[in-house]
Amino acid sequence: MENLAIVWQKPWRAIQTADSTRAIQRRLEHEITHAHPLTGKGATAIGQRIDNDDVLARLSDGTYVNIHLVWGSGPEPFPDKYPDWFVYGTADAFIKAMHEDAEEYGSVA
Repeated sequence: MENLAIVWQKPWRAIQTADSTRAIQRRLEHEITHAHPLTGKGATAIGQRIDNDDVLARLSDGTYVNIHLVWGSGPEPFPDKYPDWFVYGTADAFIKAMHEDAEEYGSVA
């Protein structure tokens, strides 16, 4: 697995504390149920957006994905579809998307 130092740009940031890391990881594991396509893929939360519920996760094979957490209190009616997610693929693809998000967010001049 690659060891990447991401230079974060708003609206993205690294997860700020060890407690936050554990809480977001627990939530991720709670929402990715047996029916979800990411089940068994070893998703590890490494970043989050500050303006919505998107989490950047790295799968055990090194693939970067965006997972939009639901934060519901019970089982989702469509556990194979939610939480919604999509693949960035490589770290470089995420970084490119992060720069585009930063431009839209207004944090890049």
